[in-house]
Amino acid sequence: MKRPTGKTLQSNSIGEMMQAPSSRLLRPGILLDRDGTIIVDYGYVGSIDRVEFIDGAPEAIARFNRAAIPVAVVTNQAGVARGKYGIEDVVQVHHYIANRLAEYGAHIDLFLFSPYHPAGVVEAFARTSEDRKPRPGMARAAADALGLDLSASWVVGDRPEDVGLADAIGAPVVYLGSGERQRPGVWPFPSLAAAASFIVDRITA
Repeated sequence: MKRPTGKTLQSNSIGEMMQAPSSRLLRPGILLDRDGTIIVDYGYVGSIDRVEFIDGAPEAIARFNRAAIPVAVVTNQAGVARGKYGIEDVVQVHHYIANRLAEYGAHIDLFLFSPYHPAGVVEAFARTSEDRKPRPGMARAAADALGLDLSASWVVGDRPEDVGLADAIGAPVVYLGSGERQRPGVWPFPSLAAAASFIVDRITA
């Protein structure tokens, strides 16, 4: 597995490429939120000492890997815009997550994050952006990098912004947040681990 490196995938998105796609044929993938989906959401997780995997999340990602399904993390990191931590802190957290996942035989193919927020205090990032969920910029960058068919891919997250992202790209979504969201295309589950078999079965059917 390649060591992650900072990489601008488009003019207004910041990401870290983990592995290059082996084929340009479009394929379904999984777009995972980070905080509240893979790691515990302690609020503005900008240092490795605050990283704690949610039970079963690494094993779920390993299952996606074994099924040869590309996995991208797409995460809003407004803490950068709000001055709580910097870009390099986010990169360091993602390096740490990648190294920890390797202990489970799991990997993320691509990390993408949006440092923007219109109410930010850091001038460079204090604005709206197509990359901030629910806008589709990060998903489109993932599609370009990994050769994904977004409409056949699955979004997984615990916030309404993740449901909004799925709507923006025409994809189904597994919703891990509180409260039932009973409508077509939205599938509620208590955790990524609980949803893993459901997602794999539908992508590989």
